[in-house]
Amino acid sequence: MPPEASTGPLSGPLRSRTVSPGVTGICPRIALALPVIYVSAAGAALSRVTAALPSILFTTSCLLIATLSPARSDPGGTGSHRTAAAPEGLFGSSASRVNRVLSIVLVAALLVAIGTTVFIVVTPKEGEKFTEFYILGPKGKAADYPTEFMAGTPQTVIIGIGNHEYREVTYTVETFAVESRFDDATNQSTVVSAMLLDRFSVTVPNNQTVEQPYSFRIMDPDTNRLEFLLFKETPPVDLSAGELTRAGYRDLHLWLRVH
Repeated sequence: MPPEASTGPLSGPLRSRTVSPGVTGICPRIALALPVIYVSAAGAALSRVTAALPSILFTTSCLLIATLSPARSDPGGTGSHRTAAAPEGLFGSSASRVNRVLSIVLVAALLVAIGTTVFIVVTPKEGEKFTEFYILGPKGKAADYPTEFMAGTPQTVIIGIGNHEYREVTYTVETFAVESRFDDATNQSTVVSAMLLDRFSVTVPNNQTVEQPYSFRIMDPDTNRLEFLLFKETPPVDLSAGELTRAGYRDLHLWLRVH
Protein backbone atom coordinates (compact mmCIF):
# COMPACT_ATOMS: atom_id res chain seq x y z
CA MET A 1 0.00 0.00 0.00
CA PRO A 2 1.37 3.53 -0.74
CA PRO A 3 2.22 5.76 2.22
CA GLU A 4 -0.33 8.36 3.15
CA ALA A 5 0.70 12.00 3.42
CA SER A 6 -0.20 13.90 6.54
CA THR A 7 -3.09 16.32 6.41
CA GLY A 8 -0.69 19.22 6.76
CA PRO A 9 3.06 19.54 7.26
CA LEU A 10 2.68 22.17 9.91
CA SER A 11 0.83 20.77 12.89
CA GLY A 12 1.74 22.98 15.79
CA PRO A 13 2.59 26.54 16.77
CA LEU A 14 5.78 27.95 15.36
CA ARG A 15 8.47 28.12 17.99
CA SER A 16 11.52 30.26 17.41
CA ARG A 17 14.59 30.81 19.48
CA THR A 18 17.43 33.22 18.84
CA VAL A 19 20.85 31.71 18.43
CA SER A 20 23.82 33.69 19.76
CA PRO A 21 24.98 35.65 16.70
CA GLY A 22 28.49 35.60 15.42
CA VAL A 23 30.49 38.70 14.58
CA THR A 24 28.06 40.32 12.16
CA GLY A 25 28.69 43.91 12.79
CA ILE A 26 31.07 46.22 14.63
CA CYS A 27 30.42 49.85 15.62
CA PRO A 28 33.72 51.29 16.85
CA ARG A 29 34.61 54.81 17.92
CA ILE A 30 38.10 55.92 17.07
CA ALA A 31 39.79 58.97 18.59
CA LEU A 32 43.10 60.05 17.04
CA ALA A 33 45.62 62.46 18.56
CA LEU A 34 49.29 63.00 17.75
CA PRO A 35 51.56 61.75 19.09
CA VAL A 36 49.16 59.48 20.98
CA ILE A 37 46.84 57.15 19.05
CA TYR A 38 43.94 55.67 20.93
CA VAL A 39 41.91 52.99 19.21
CA SER A 40 38.74 51.68 20.83
CA ALA A 41 36.79 48.82 19.27
CA ALA A 42 34.44 46.05 20.32
CA GLY A 43 34.48 42.30 20.18
CA ALA A 44 36.45 40.72 17.40
CA ALA A 45 37.68 44.13 16.11
CA LEU A 46 40.11 44.32 19.04
CA SER A 47 42.24 41.47 17.72
CA ARG A 48 42.40 43.05 14.28
CA VAL A 49 43.42 46.42 15.71
CA THR A 50 46.12 44.68 17.74
CA ALA A 51 47.48 43.09 14.57
CA ALA A 52 47.77 46.47 12.83
CA LEU A 53 49.04 48.38 15.87
CA PRO A 54 52.79 47.62 15.45
CA SER A 55 52.91 49.28 12.05
CA ILE A 56 51.16 52.39 13.42
CA LEU A 57 53.52 52.62 16.40
CA PHE A 58 56.56 52.17 14.18
CA THR A 59 55.47 54.93 11.80
CA THR A 60 54.58 57.23 14.70
CA SER A 61 57.98 56.65 16.30
CA CYS A 62 59.76 57.53 13.06
CA LEU A 63 57.74 60.73 12.78
CA LEU A 64 58.45 61.73 16.38
CA ILE A 65 62.16 61.03 16.02
CA ALA A 66 62.38 63.07 12.82
CA THR A 67 60.37 65.93 14.30
CA LEU A 68 61.72 66.18 17.84
CA SER A 69 65.41 65.25 17.44
CA PRO A 70 67.52 68.47 17.48
CA ALA A 71 70.31 69.01 15.00
CA ARG A 72 73.80 68.21 16.31
CA SER A 73 75.80 71.33 17.01
CA ASP A 74 78.73 72.52 19.03
CA PRO A 75 77.84 75.98 20.29
CA GLY A 76 81.07 76.42 22.22
CA GLY A 77 83.26 75.46 19.34
CA THR A 78 85.55 73.37 21.55
CA GLY A 79 84.26 69.81 20.90
CA SER A 80 86.67 67.27 19.49
CA HIS A 81 84.12 66.29 16.80
CA ARG A 82 83.27 69.80 15.74
CA THR A 83 81.46 70.06 12.42
CA ALA A 84 82.35 72.93 10.18
CA ALA A 85 79.40 75.17 9.36
CA ALA A 86 78.57 75.27 5.68
CA PRO A 87 77.62 78.52 4.02
CA GLU A 88 73.86 78.99 4.31
CA GLY A 89 73.47 80.03 0.73
CA LEU A 90 75.13 76.82 -0.52
CA PHE A 91 73.47 74.02 1.55
CA GLY A 92 70.98 75.60 4.01
CA SER A 93 67.95 75.89 1.75
CA SER A 94 68.51 72.44 0.17
CA ALA A 95 68.72 70.67 3.55
CA SER A 96 65.58 72.45 4.71
CA ARG A 97 63.63 71.25 1.65
CA VAL A 98 64.82 67.66 2.20
CA ASN A 99 63.66 67.79 5.83
CA ARG A 100 60.25 69.08 4.79
CA VAL A 101 59.88 66.36 2.15
CA LEU A 102 60.84 63.65 4.65
CA SER A 103 58.36 65.02 7.18
CA ILE A 104 55.56 65.00 4.58
CA VAL A 105 56.40 61.42 3.59
CA LEU A 106 56.35 60.26 7.22
CA VAL A 107 53.04 61.99 7.91
CA ALA A 108 51.53 60.47 4.74
CA ALA A 109 52.73 56.99 5.80
CA LEU A 110 51.19 57.52 9.24
CA LEU A 111 47.86 58.58 7.73
CA VAL A 112 47.86 55.52 5.44
CA ALA A 113 48.48 53.24 8.44
CA ILE A 114 45.67 54.91 10.40
CA GLY A 115 43.29 54.66 7.43
CA THR A 116 44.10 50.97 7.00
CA THR A 117 43.38 50.32 10.67
CA VAL A 118 40.09 52.17 10.52
CA PHE A 119 39.05 50.16 7.46
CA ILE A 120 39.90 46.88 9.21
CA VAL A 121 37.91 47.87 12.29
CA VAL A 122 34.74 49.11 10.59
CA THR A 123 34.59 46.28 8.04
CA PRO A 124 32.95 43.22 9.70
CA LYS A 125 34.62 39.90 9.07
CA GLU A 126 32.11 37.42 7.69
CA GLY A 127 32.40 33.98 9.22
CA GLU A 128 31.59 30.56 7.83
CA LYS A 129 28.16 30.14 6.24
CA PHE A 130 26.20 27.05 7.24
CA THR A 131 22.74 25.76 8.16
CA GLU A 132 21.80 23.55 11.10
CA PHE A 133 19.29 20.81 10.32
CA TYR A 134 18.18 18.39 13.03
CA ILE A 135 15.29 16.28 14.33
CA LEU A 136 14.07 16.01 17.91
CA GLY A 137 11.59 13.69 19.54
CA PRO A 138 8.01 14.85 20.24
CA LYS A 139 9.07 16.22 23.65
CA GLY A 140 11.75 18.46 22.16
CA LYS A 141 14.69 16.26 23.15
CA ALA A 142 17.16 14.20 21.16
CA ALA A 143 15.42 11.05 22.40
CA ASP A 144 12.15 9.10 22.22
CA TYR A 145 11.98 9.19 18.43
CA PRO A 146 8.98 7.35 16.92
CA THR A 147 10.88 4.51 15.30
CA GLU A 148 8.51 1.56 15.92
CA PHE A 149 4.75 1.81 15.54
CA MET A 150 1.68 0.38 13.81
CA ALA A 151 0.99 1.30 10.18
CA GLY A 152 -1.44 4.21 9.80
CA THR A 153 -0.92 5.64 13.28
CA PRO A 154 0.02 9.34 13.48
CA GLN A 155 3.57 10.09 14.62
CA THR A 156 5.28 13.40 15.45
CA VAL A 157 8.82 14.74 15.44
CA ILE A 158 10.24 18.26 15.69
CA ILE A 159 12.24 19.61 12.77
CA GLY A 160 14.86 22.25 13.62
CA ILE A 161 16.51 24.63 11.14
CA GLY A 162 19.23 27.08 12.22
CA ASN A 163 20.18 29.77 9.71
CA HIS A 164 23.81 30.99 9.77
CA GLU A 165 23.95 32.04 6.10
CA TYR A 166 24.23 35.80 6.86
CA ARG A 167 20.88 36.44 5.13
CA GLU A 168 17.25 35.46 5.46
CA VAL A 169 16.63 32.13 3.74
CA THR A 170 13.41 30.39 2.72
CA TYR A 171 14.13 26.67 3.03
CA THR A 172 12.12 23.83 1.52
CA VAL A 173 11.74 20.54 3.40
CA GLU A 174 10.75 17.31 1.68
CA THR A 175 9.99 14.03 3.48
CA PHE A 176 10.07 10.59 1.85
CA ALA A 177 8.89 7.16 2.93
CA VAL A 178 11.77 4.92 1.84
CA GLU A 179 12.15 1.18 1.47
CA SER A 180 15.80 0.22 1.49
CA ARG A 181 17.72 -3.04 1.59
CA PHE A 182 21.16 -3.72 3.01
CA ASP A 183 23.63 -5.33 0.62
CA ASP A 184 26.10 -7.52 2.50
CA ALA A 185 28.42 -7.65 -0.51
CA THR A 186 28.88 -3.87 -0.72
CA ASN A 187 28.14 -3.15 2.96
CA GLN A 188 25.72 -0.43 1.84
CA SER A 189 22.00 0.24 1.85
CA THR A 190 20.25 0.38 -1.50
CA VAL A 191 17.05 2.39 -1.97
CA VAL A 192 14.35 0.19 -3.47
CA SER A 193 11.56 2.79 -3.53
CA ALA A 194 10.93 6.31 -2.24
CA MET A 195 7.53 7.98 -2.00
CA LEU A 196 7.19 11.72 -1.39
CA LEU A 197 5.10 12.37 1.73
CA ASP A 198 5.23 16.14 2.18
CA ARG A 199 6.83 19.32 0.91
CA PHE A 200 6.69 22.64 2.78
CA SER A 201 8.70 25.86 3.13
CA VAL A 202 10.04 27.65 6.21
CA THR A 203 11.52 31.17 6.22
CA VAL A 204 14.26 31.60 8.81
CA PRO A 205 15.90 34.99 9.54
CA ASN A 206 19.67 35.18 9.78
CA ASN A 207 21.14 33.89 13.07
CA GLN A 208 17.84 32.41 14.21
CA THR A 209 16.60 28.84 14.66
CA VAL A 210 13.06 27.64 13.99
CA GLU A 211 11.73 24.40 15.51
CA GLN A 212 8.54 23.13 13.88
CA PRO A 213 6.46 20.08 14.93
CA TYR A 214 5.85 17.73 12.01
CA SER A 215 3.28 14.88 11.93
CA PHE A 216 3.25 11.98 9.50
CA ARG A 217 1.64 8.59 8.84
CA ILE A 218 3.28 5.53 7.31
CA MET A 219 0.83 3.16 5.67
CA ASP A 220 3.19 0.64 4.02
CA PRO A 221 4.82 -1.85 6.44
CA ASP A 222 7.71 -2.27 3.97
CA THR A 223 8.82 1.30 4.69
CA ASN A 224 11.86 1.12 6.91
CA ARG A 225 13.27 4.64 6.65
CA LEU A 226 11.91 8.18 6.86
CA GLU A 227 14.08 10.60 4.86
CA PHE A 228 14.19 14.38 5.47
CA LEU A 229 15.74 16.59 2.77
CA LEU A 230 16.46 20.29 3.23
CA PHE A 231 16.84 22.57 0.20
CA LYS A 232 18.20 26.10 0.29
CA GLU A 233 17.27 26.61 -3.35
CA THR A 234 14.32 25.34 -5.37
CA PRO A 235 14.21 21.52 -5.08
CA PRO A 236 14.39 19.43 -8.26
CA VAL A 237 11.09 18.41 -9.83
CA ASP A 238 11.97 14.81 -10.67
CA LEU A 239 14.13 13.07 -8.11
CA SER A 240 15.12 9.43 -8.61
CA ALA A 241 15.59 7.02 -5.73
CA GLY A 242 19.32 6.81 -6.40
CA GLU A 243 19.71 10.60 -6.11
CA LEU A 244 17.74 10.87 -2.89
CA THR A 245 20.55 11.32 -0.38
CA ARG A 246 22.66 13.53 -2.67
CA ALA A 247 19.99 15.99 -3.78
CA GLY A 248 19.41 18.04 -0.63
CA TYR A 249 21.51 20.78 0.91
CA ARG A 250 21.19 18.80 4.16
CA ASP A 251 19.60 15.40 4.79
CA LEU A 252 18.53 13.35 7.79
CA HIS A 253 16.76 10.04 8.27
CA LEU A 254 15.06 7.83 10.85
CA TRP A 255 15.15 4.06 10.68
CA LEU A 256 11.68 2.61 11.22
CA ARG A 257 9.96 -0.64 12.10
CA VAL A 258 6.38 -0.46 10.87
CA HIS A 259 4.02 -3.29 11.87
